[in-house]
Amino acid sequence: MERNAQTSVENGSLAGLCRSDRSVLQALYDRHFPAVSGYVVRNSGTVRDAQDVFQEAMTVLWLNAREGRVRVDGPEDLGAYLFRVAKNKWLDVLRSTDHRNMRVAMESDDLVQMPAEVNMDRTVEDRIAGLRSMYGRLDERCRTVLDQFYFERKDLTIIAEGLGVDVGSIRTIKYRCMMKLRGMKEAAVEGTSHEERRS
Repeated sequence: MERNAQTSVENGSLAGLCRSDRSVLQALYDRHFPAVSGYVVRNSGTVRDAQDVFQEAMTVLWLNAREGRVRVDGPEDLGAYLFRVAKNKWLDVLRSTDHRNMRVAMESDDLVQMPAEVNMDRTVEDRIAGLRSMYGRLDERCRTVLDQFYFERKDLTIIAEGLGVDVGSIRTIKYRCMMKLRGMKEAAVEGTSHEERRS
């Protein structure tokens, strides 16, 4: 019973995340940032470093939620997912040239407690807003198929019936739409990299 209730809460958070609901984003930050901050600070980082990797983890979660690659009906909840992504990103930083001489501390259950009034950095919302803008540039059929498959979790057969096409066509449409979205995302990343190099 408790597990079902927890799954319901996590699914609600996942749906809110896909909608970029600010209250859900803030709740995820309030609930899960302290664990990430504790890990980063214990391992040669700062609170600002923790905010950076948490922002990246939230962006990854948003993308994967939209692509249907996040499930909360198993043993892993959103907090564990966010922590794992943030931890891996921080370990990548520690392995980089600038941090090569730093020592990664042994993991423990002791967490650095953050003040309750810490607010989510606007960068998370800005990144997700950019991704939503890309999603909005997809044609209506793409958005319909992706929304029904990834957000509403409808079976491809049901989506195909609703649109009056066969399942094979829906699979092709879904694939092409995801390729369009990924192409826009990659183009945006390349554009940002060019701007940073010029500056």
